Amino acid sequence: MFKFFYINLFLLIILSINVFASSKIYLIRHAIVQIENPGWCNTQTTYTYKDDYNKYSVEVFEQEIVLKKIEHPETIDTVFCSPQLRAIQTANLLFDKQVILRINKNLKELQYTIISFPVLKLPVRIWQAISLISWMASNNQEEYPTYRQRKQDLEIYSNEIITYAETHGKSVVVAHGVVNRELIKILKKKGWKFEHRDGYGNLSVNCLVK
Repeated sequence: MFKFFYINLFLLIILSINVFASSKIYLIRHAIVQIENPGWCNTQTTYTYKDDYNKYSVEVFEQEIVLKKIEHPETIDTVFCSPQLRAIQTANLLFDKQVILRINKNLKELQYTIISFPVLKLPVRIWQAISLISWMASNNQEEYPTYRQRKQDLEIYSNEIITYAETHGKSVVVAHGVVNRELIKILKKKGWKFEHRDGYGNLSVNCLVK
C-alpha cells in the first residue's frame, strides 16, 4: 500500500514539473563572416560585398562562450536554421554536426536591392542600411518579396518553432540579426517574454520564455 502511494506521489511530482516548466526559444545570430569590409565605396562595390557575404565562411569561435547561454545544450538534437552558408556553418560548429538541422527559407536573411547612386561614396554599412530602409518602405518590390510578405511568412512559420518549444521544452534557432529581431517582435505579440537579452551582434543568444 505504501509502495503504491509513493509511486503515485512520484508520478504526481513529475507531472507537476512538466506542467509548470516554461518553454524557451533561443535565437542565435551566426558567427562573424571572414570577409574584408570595403569601407567607403560606391553602390557597385556594396552590391559585390553583399553578394560575397553570402558565399564566405565564418570565423572559428569558442563554442562554450555561446553554449553557456543555453540551458542544458547537450540535450539539443534539433536546430531551426537559415539556409544560408553562414548560419549552417555556425550551427555545425556549435553542435558538432550532431543535431538535425531543420533548414527553412523563412529564416533566410531579409533580401533587398542595393539602391543605385554610382558617383556617391559612403561606408558600406550606410549603403546597406539605406537600402534596407528603402526596401522596408516597399520602394523596390520587383527583385525580392516585400518586407510585408516576409513578415507575414515569418509569423506563420513561427508557429512551427513555438510548437516545437512547447512540445520539447525549447527551440533553438540559428539565423540572422534582422530576422531574429523580427522573430522577437512576433514572439512578444504571442505572449513570449525575454528571459535573457543579448543584442543582435554576431553569436548573440536571445532567450524568450512562456
